[in-house]
Amino acid sequence: MAAVGDIGAGHTLGRYELLVPIAQGGMAVVWAARMRGTRGFQKIVAIKSMLPQLSDDPQFEQMFLDEAGLASRIKHPNVCEIQDLGEEAGTLYIVMEWVDGEPLSAIQKVSRKTGGMPLSVATRIALAAASGLHAAHELKGDEGELIGVVHRDVSPQNILVTYDGVVKIVDFGVAKATAHAEETHTKAGQVKGKVPFMSPEQALGRPVDRRTDVFALGIVLYQLVTGQHPFRGDNDLVTMNRICSSTPAENPRNYVAGLPQGLYDVITTALAKDFDARFQTMHDMARALEKALAELVASGDDVDLGTFVREKVGDRGEKRKASIKDALRLADLRSPPRSMTGTAIPAYVETPSSAGPISLGDPGLDRPSLSGGERVSRPSIASGVSLQTPANANETASAVPLTASAAEPAPPAKKGGTTVALVAALAVALGVGGVLALRGKSAPAAESPPTPTAVVVVPPEPPPSAAPVPTADAVAAAPSASADAAPIDINSLPEAHTATPKTPTAGPSPSPKPTAPKPKPTSTIKGPTVRDPGF
Repeated sequence: MAAVGDIGAGHTLGRYELLVPIAQGGMAVVWAARMRGTRGFQKIVAIKSMLPQLSDDPQFEQMFLDEAGLASRIKHPNVCEIQDLGEEAGTLYIVMEWVDGEPLSAIQKVSRKTGGMPLSVATRIALAAASGLHAAHELKGDEGELIGVVHRDVSPQNILVTYDGVVKIVDFGVAKATAHAEETHTKAGQVKGKVPFMSPEQALGRPVDRRTDVFALGIVLYQLVTGQHPFRGDNDLVTMNRICSSTPAENPRNYVAGLPQGLYDVITTALAKDFDARFQTMHDMARALEKALAELVASGDDVDLGTFVREKVGDRGEKRKASIKDALRLADLRSPPRSMTGTAIPAYVETPSSAGPISLGDPGLDRPSLSGGERVSRPSIASGVSLQTPANANETASAVPLTASAAEPAPPAKKGGTTVALVAALAVALGVGGVLALRGKSAPAAESPPTPTAVVVVPPEPPPSAAPVPTADAVAAAPSASADAAPIDINSLPEAHTATPKTPTAGPSPSPKPTAPKPKPTSTIKGPTVRDPGF
């Protein structure tokens, strides 16, 4: 089982089941996870969980919460959507849309080994990234005020490209809302972001705005076009000195001869050390990139972004899909998902009732509580009879006829055969006629009533009495279940003698001779009174 910190595949964070880890950084790990819903619905999402060793650090926790709060409000096709924020057993996590693609850093690495990246592909990536970042920069508050979001970590690792050619900006973990910040600059000694992709003002700890992201995207574009970093040194300190110095980046045409003028102008403007000389907004940079792309397409450089990504790193995607497929198969075979506390999470599967159109049982009488363990019973629809679904949540309550079940057969009719017949007639009258009379419907003529076995109710044998014993003909003449049938009260039925029946013949049976009855205790149990179930 793959595990990172205190969590691993098979654990759940809220309603999300972790499958496989797909990336890890200095602050969090990203998982492929499954969100499960009702009626078999499921969806693959990305879960970003904070590393356990950082959960006690209030600064990292606040950065994590700030990311969720800011990024969840940005709605743009080129920004990865934040769908949920939760906490489970002290572990913070962010739920993001699943992006079926690769980080730009992986695409760069492969393309360097195979002749570099076409200029039209590099321009399309930068154009889409600029559009997404502009949406973030333009984010407004509830009162319409500009929040002033700055990503501060624009880098190839935080730009995803799907196999369909869609670019997504991710990871606003060190983003800053300048309008709402308590301080106008980073605290002394703190530098947030990746050094090779910082702007001069960011590296020096000065106030930052959207033009900081313009500089960082200029570095990314320079790398895509030339295959080289404009300021990279032997270590971060040397790199930072080169970024902060007044010396401009090396001319990109030294690496790419014949670089079109439009693309050259975009790169050099974005990398101006003086932020007043840069593009003032990402929208301005995107418009310049559109013109540069049109120039490239006119010259014959028109490579589809999705096709390029599939050719270069498509095998990585296939491996990831196979890994997730295997994880889903194992998750289905595994015991119920475990929460962070190690307890199994009960599943409730709702199945249709097999009782037919007439039923005294409600399939939804007992449902799991929201906490997931105890069952909550609703009151029975018949007084004196408990109608509850089975303990197994996957089973469903059925119709409840008032007859003996197979597990507890009725006694053989050696004596009191007439009494048995009366009980059968009573059961039919109560089980179907009584309910249908209350519902105002007639019993189907060609169908017999359903016979589920959830509850067994056997009326007590009537005590011996001197009242006349009904004959078989009288039983046959009993009223059938219909819309006019009224509920039968057991206490009002005539009492019967115990008699020894003779062998039945084709003709009417003579009245049996009374015999000395055996003394039996008189039962005081009353039969159930069927009330309207409210169907």
